[in-house]
Amino acid sequence: MKTMDWLYYLKRQNLSVSLPLKTLQGKFATCVENEGETYILSAFEKADGQNWDKKDPQRWNAAVFNHWGRFMGDMHCKTKSYTPANNIDIRHSFTGREALGDSIRNCPPVNKIAEDLIAQMLSLPKTKDSYGLIHYDLHPWNFFIEKDHINAFDFDDSLYGWFSLDIGIALYHGLWWGRKDDSGTDYTNSLIGNFLDGYLSANPLSDYWLDKIPMFMKFRKICQFSWFYSPHNTDDLHNLLDCMEQDRLFADCSIDKQLFTNRFYQSANFAAQHHIAVYS
Repeated sequence: MKTMDWLYYLKRQNLSVSLPLKTLQGKFATCVENEGETYILSAFEKADGQNWDKKDPQRWNAAVFNHWGRFMGDMHCKTKSYTPANNIDIRHSFTGREALGDSIRNCPPVNKIAEDLIAQMLSLPKTKDSYGLIHYDLHPWNFFIEKDHINAFDFDDSLYGWFSLDIGIALYHGLWWGRKDDSGTDYTNSLIGNFLDGYLSANPLSDYWLDKIPMFMKFRKICQFSWFYSPHNTDDLHNLLDCMEQDRLFADCSIDKQLFTNRFYQSANFAAQHHIAVYS
């Protein structure tokens, strides 16, 4: 329930988040027993807006990507000044194993990649401008789109981690589910570019941290693989290892590495293309 304190703080900072609802007894949660099991229940305000939809150009476009990134940047920026009630850490810190399925331990080649990435991530510096409370799951199904902003919810995975990690998770899921629409339009670089443009307008990041985003995206791909891993499905394993070898997230996904530099967003080139649906 300590996360609720953070949500109220974000709301006071004018971020659009769904707040928890209290029971008739004035509590944020209640316990219910059913068939010998005890459950903790909580409820939240319903967010206004609509789900994303890559088939609807009004709900999956450059403006949506930009608002999404700006929300995250604003959240990270405002959270730098947040002090938890009683100065108690409200969530645990990133360890690398939170989102990995246990079955990956039975797949030595991929488990080795995961362990190497975890070691790299845990060796990164932790400063106020790079590390703090993050959503850790702000993918397209965890916000609603309303006109020129997004309304975010589902903060139950939040933890202390790098801002670039939060970005990497959001971008990975956006590309996983929405990099192409049914007509074959490729949103890959538009999604990344407009998201980061929105993010950087609210919370500056150095090139050092922008450069780390692809690593965090790669790690999220390993996590995704672990959720569905079966030793009988060798095709998924081969596809993953091929992508790792070719330094690609997906076989049909080509990312412009310039997108992970501040110079790109300060250039006339980006300004001319800003808020268009697809980059060439």
